[in-house]
Amino acid sequence: MSLEIIKQHKILAKKSLGQNFLIDEDILESIAGIIEIQNKNIIEVGPWYGALTEYLLYKKPKQLDLVELDRDMVSILEKRLLDNELNTQDIDFTIHNLDVLKFEPQQKSYSVIANIPYYITSPILRHFIYSVHTSPESMIILMQKDVGDKILGGKKDKTSVIRLLVEKRYDVSEKLFVPPESFSPAPKVDSSVLLFEKHDKFTNVDDERFLEIIKIWFSANRKKLIKNLVNGWYEKDKILCFFEKNNIWENIRWEDLSIDIWIKLVSCLIEV
Repeated sequence: MSLEIIKQHKILAKKSLGQNFLIDEDILESIAGIIEIQNKNIIEVGPWYGALTEYLLYKKPKQLDLVELDRDMVSILEKRLLDNELNTQDIDFTIHNLDVLKFEPQQKSYSVIANIPYYITSPILRHFIYSVHTSPESMIILMQKDVGDKILGGKKDKTSVIRLLVEKRYDVSEKLFVPPESFSPAPKVDSSVLLFEKHDKFTNVDDERFLEIIKIWFSANRKKLIKNLVNGWYEKDKILCFFEKNNIWENIRWEDLSIDIWIKLVSCLIEV
């Protein structure tokens, strides 16, 4: 079906927008089945010509908002809508021709499903986790596998900044592996689909202060953690006291600590 739509509308992927169209029908169907969609508010980011959109509509969401930057793709979506190729009966359906980083969801409860250009994966995650007024209950995001692996990590893996930003607010699991041949044109990398589920484990630490301190750590990530923090005007004695109480080596680097220790450290640093 996806290839037929591409041929019918003479769609060409735009390199400038990082477009690689997911054409594997089994994977499209699997993505639409990861979370409960019926009677839910769903935001689909990067619908392009509507391949995944069809599967989402079949699940009968209460509301489906499409956010698509490419005006040509919006025109195709609108034509498919007029031709009754997209069954939106009894569904609150809206197409937004907009940069997703400028999109502000209006729903109090919603989920995001995104098949997006890989170069904006991190900005989109930051946008929905920290910038919007109400962050999503869950997100399903197709991304480059090595980026997904950084977010997932493992007990022996170094902590990445993106992993910290995500783990502050969401539990993450990998749901699907997607090989290059599932796309047209095929990318040069493997992909994976990750599920992000919102939690409230670290609500005691303010997001803005958390981001502020992370910025300090990241600004000089080749230095020892204590140097980063002291350079950020935090008291050295207070930091050393925290290290001693938590059995942390004084010369440790920031990427060697887990999210749980980071949350404790941030709580310590922002205490009045």
